Order: sequence, then structure tokens, then C-alpha cells
Amino acid sequence: MSILAFIGGCAPTTSSQKVDTTDFYLQLGKNFSGELDPLLFDMTELSDQEKLSAAEAFLAAGNIEDGRTLLGAIQTQNLSNRQFINFTLLAAENFIAQFDRKSADQLLNQPRFKGLFNRQNIELKQRILSLHADVTFAIGDFHRGIDKLTALSRLVKRKTQVRDIHDRIWVALSRMSYSQLNEAKGTSSILSGWLALAASSRRYTGHPDEQYYLLSQWRRNWKSHPAAKIPPSYFSRGKFWDSNPEKIALLLPFQENYYIASNTVIQGFMDAYYQTMNLPSKKPTNLPELIIYDTSTQPILEIYNQAVSDGVDMVIGPMRQSEVEDLILSGDLPIPTLTLNRLDNPDPINTDNLFQFGLSTVDELTQIADRAQGKGFNNILIISPDNNWGHRSATFFTQYWTEQGGTIVENVHYSLSVNDFTKLLKQPLYINLSEQRGLAIKRFINSRVNYAARRRQDIDLVVMLGYPLKARQIKPALDFLYASNIPVMATSHIYNGEEQIGLDRDLSTVEFSSMPWALSGQLSEELKPDTQLHTAFRRLYALGNDSFLISRNLNNIEQSQILPIFGATGLLSYQNGVIFREQKWARFERGKATEIY
Repeated sequence: MSILAFIGGCAPTTSSQKVDTTDFYLQLGKNFSGELDPLLFDMTELSDQEKLSAAEAFLAAGNIEDGRTLLGAIQTQNLSNRQFINFTLLAAENFIAQFDRKSADQLLNQPRFKGLFNRQNIELKQRILSLHADVTFAIGDFHRGIDKLTALSRLVKRKTQVRDIHDRIWVALSRMSYSQLNEAKGTSSILSGWLALAASSRRYTGHPDEQYYLLSQWRRNWKSHPAAKIPPSYFSRGKFWDSNPEKIALLLPFQENYYIASNTVIQGFMDAYYQTMNLPSKKPTNLPELIIYDTSTQPILEIYNQAVSDGVDMVIGPMRQSEVEDLILSGDLPIPTLTLNRLDNPDPINTDNLFQFGLSTVDELTQIADRAQGKGFNNILIISPDNNWGHRSATFFTQYWTEQGGTIVENVHYSLSVNDFTKLLKQPLYINLSEQRGLAIKRFINSRVNYAARRRQDIDLVVMLGYPLKARQIKPALDFLYASNIPVMATSHIYNGEEQIGLDRDLSTVEFSSMPWALSGQLSEELKPDTQLHTAFRRLYALGNDSFLISRNLNNIEQSQILPIFGATGLLSYQNGVIFREQKWARFERGKATEIY
């Protein structure tokens, strides 16, 4: 039965009546919750215009899959120009919802669509440019995205609207690597001006009071630039001032196993300290006096209170999670305190003057899960070390992923003594069952039968946790066990920032969440931790570096939750007493780690 026949059955008409299907589609879209029934909904009898109307109704009502099915069946050459514009925007927004930004970009770049742009009214032009800017930023094409927003700013009249657009441009610039900002020129003079302003601002992140002078100097060179007339809100008077503590206490443990870790944090902190000291500036750089306290020998609250009594303006530390918890339980704190670890607690903790910061794996696992969901993955195999960190990480990821509606097919824990991962992974990949079936066939049918083992086919993604030595053994084992085509994602622990092409060839195609410092060209000054340090300690060097950066921007990061600070450990933003890290994404290709989007 066709859809038209179904309409007739629902609303009897005479043969001369013309059926208006618009209201029907809308009502059907609102009430429909299952899959399209081919007995009631025969798309072959619908015109492309009717499919578009039906798709709009289904999507507006939240029936996403059915709406996408209808969109995919439309022959766009049969649509009028106005219908084609509507179709393209609807389809592009759908691709964005599926995190398929490249397909959305391709749609918006179709020759027919681009040729129709100048014929549209101002409101529709604004919608198109805004949407296309979001898409290009998402795929990492920042230059084209800024060009789109520049064009959008020419279509608005009010100063507040222009400033809003300039703020969107500045948010995009704040997420770009330093090498991208420091390019000689952009595709236009306006873009080049934006890049120059953002690059100089990035260099002085550790000296935020210098931002006023940077803007003034930039304006002299870019007098006709739109941002010279209407700067982003970032530069608003009174917006920026550095924290300027005169005396900082560093609370770190220096006994036994913590000695190297604490010293590495201090080295990273001092690296940023002296880098800021050496910056040429018009405003004096007043750097704080530092006092270091060893937290190994006394309860943390006694040491903290001693530091306060000694007249410090700010505390950085402690580093042990148990000590952070002790501080939180003590109640509101008298001075700003930036911890070097944080509790993996999803509930906000309202403690005055407490800012939790650390290298929590939770941030990375959340980003991996969100990326996996965006790619349409559902069934995940987790491979993690058989230790406290591995178990905590796997437990968190399992809970987070299943709450999003996903499935964990297996959770494999490996001992750090394992060197042959093929034996460990045979069972979760069902290779052993496949081999047993092969032996049975040979035994009962024909011993000369050639039989190749096969892995299970229900795994969409492997999430791998571990440091480089083990990761370089796990990926080849997966390849050997017929799983080379399963995507693999990992945390930043698998890369130590040192390019080792020969060793990392075994990690080819692995995507991983990466701290910016580990990727070339991300920072204005490359970090140089001791190359002999284990990956875990090199990460602590970056933590120390960012702790100085935050200490200089504590007021700013607390006031602004929109603009992240580009740090060595990630894009840093503040919410509910916690400083979160959004990391970059990279992929190993022929042994080299390269940024991806």
C-alpha cells in the first residue's frame, strides 16, 4: 500500500479533492516512533518535493533516522532552487549532528549551492555563513572559518553584533596552535591581521597585563582592520589583570618515590617562570617569591596553615590525591589554592579559593568516548593495565560509555610483565573459538581442508590504555590477530613527545588524545623536559609549566568560561571549582604523530 493510499484511508476524500500532504507529514512525524513501514510508506510513489517535506517533519519531530532515510532518497536535480537551498542546509545540519563535518562541508561547497548564495536574503545568507564557519572550524580549517565570519560581519549593522562575531573569531584563534597563528600571512589582509594579534597575545599568556599594550601596538600596524575598531571582548577594559601574587608556596612531597616527580614539577614551573621573566614588556613583570614546602613529613593541613602564616598569597599543591581530599574536607580556604591533582568526582565541590587541577585521565577518557560516539561506534573492547590506574580508568570509561547507550564487549587487563599479547588477546577476539572450529572441521570432514581463523565481527573500536612500550606490543598483536581494520584510540600516555619513527611505526593508524606540548608547533616555546625521563614524568613537567601559567591567569580563568587558555597540558577552562583540560587529537602515520581533527 502506498503512502497516498494510506492518506486516503485516514482522511476519506472524493476523487476530485486535492490532498494537502503538509499537515499529514507533520502529524505523522510527531506521532511516529518506529521504523518506516514499507507497507504504509512507499517512497517510490513520493515526489522529491514530498520527500523533502516529509524529511523536514520527521527531523523536526525528533525522528532522526527516518528523516535521514528520506533525505538520502531525494534526487536534488528535481528540486527548485529554494527547495535545494532548504535541502542542503537540512542535510548539512544532519551531518553535523552525526559529527560528519567533512560531508557537511562538501554539501555547502557544491557549485549549485554556492552559485545561489548571492540570490538569498540577508537572513539566509547569515545562517549559511554562520553554519559554514562552524563546520570549517570543526574540521580544522580555521582560515576559511575566519573568512566566513568576516563575511558574516559585513552583513550585520549593530556594533554589538559585530563584537559577537569578533568574539567567535577570537575563540577559534584561541584554539589554534602557535605555528598556525604565526604563519607569515593568511588568505586575506584581514585574516593576516587576526593571526598577528593572536600570535602576539599567545606569547604573553604568562603576562596577561601586557595584553593592553599588545593591542595598542597592533592597532598602529593594522589601523583599517575591523578588530582595530571593534576589538574582541577579550581586550575589554578591566577584563584582564594578572593574579600578581607576591609570594607563592609550592607544596610537594620530596621523600622516597615522590622525589623525581616533585622535582620535575618544579622544573616545569621554573621553565615558565624564567620564560616570562625574559619577555620584553612595557609593563614591569613582577614575578612572585617562591617558598617550597615538603609535604612528606607532616599532615597537609599543618603545612598549609604554616604557609598561610608565612604570608604567602597563593598555594600551588598538594600533589597527592589524598591530600587534596583533606584540603577539601577542611572547608573554605583563606587564599587561592591551585592543587596539582584532582578528585574524579562528578559532583561540583563548592570550596572557596580552591581550584582543582591535575592530569586526570577522566578528561581524556571522556573525550575518547565523545569522539567514538560521534563516529557512530557502539561496541568497544578496552585493553588496560592490571593496576590501580588501569582498573579505575576502565571502570570510569565503562560507566560513562554505557550511560551514553554504548556497549563494552570485553574489558581486558594485562600484567606489566606480559610481552606476548597475542596469547592474551586471542580469547577476547574469539580467535581461539575460531581455531577450535577449524580443528573440528578437519577432524570430522577432511583433514586436508585449509582453514583460516577469523576474529569476532562485533567490535567497532579498541580503546587502549598504556605507555609506549606496551602500546607498541598491543597494536601489532591486534594486527596479527586479524584485527588491523578495527580503529584504535588511546590516551596521551602512549606518546612521550619524542619522535621515534622506527619504534612508533608499530602504532600506525592509532588515534590518541595528545597534550599540546607533545606535538610540534603547538606552543610559542617548545617544552624541553629531560629526554631520559619516563613518559609519566615528562607529563609532570608540563603540569608544572601550566601551574605557573594558571597562577598568572587565575582571575581570568575564573571569570571567563568561554575562552580557554592554551596550555601545555591542554586547552584549560574552569567550571565548578575544577580546571578541565581539553586535549588535541593526533594519529600515528608511518611512525610520526600528526595532529588531526
